[in-house]
Amino acid sequence: MKLLHVDGSILGEHSVSRAVSAAIVTHLKAGAPDLDVTHRDLAATPIPHLSGAYLAGHQPNATNTPDIQNDVELGRTVLAEFLAANIVVIGAPLYNFTISSQLKAW
Repeated sequence: MKLLHVDGSILGEHSVSRAVSAAIVTHLKAGAPDLDVTHRDLAATPIPHLSGAYLAGHQPNATNTPDIQNDVELGRTVLAEFLAANIVVIGAPLYNFTISSQLKAW
């Protein structure tokens, strides 16, 4: 089984949502030692927000800059991680009554 652990807080060690999501993953891992865990830290490795150039990069015969090609490839990688996971644990902080910008970009 595969577990995707996503952290969206920018507060690092001081984040409550990170502590809670880590505790959940630890608990699940204790019950299934063969659990394959992928951790995506959206503060340490941010994902760019959608742009017109990114969406155009998905069009047939699109000529993309290396930056757009990298963004498209990252999008495919993130989607593949999500689709491959049997379990998804999301550490979602609450900033100004909504989730973080990093989590929205994911």
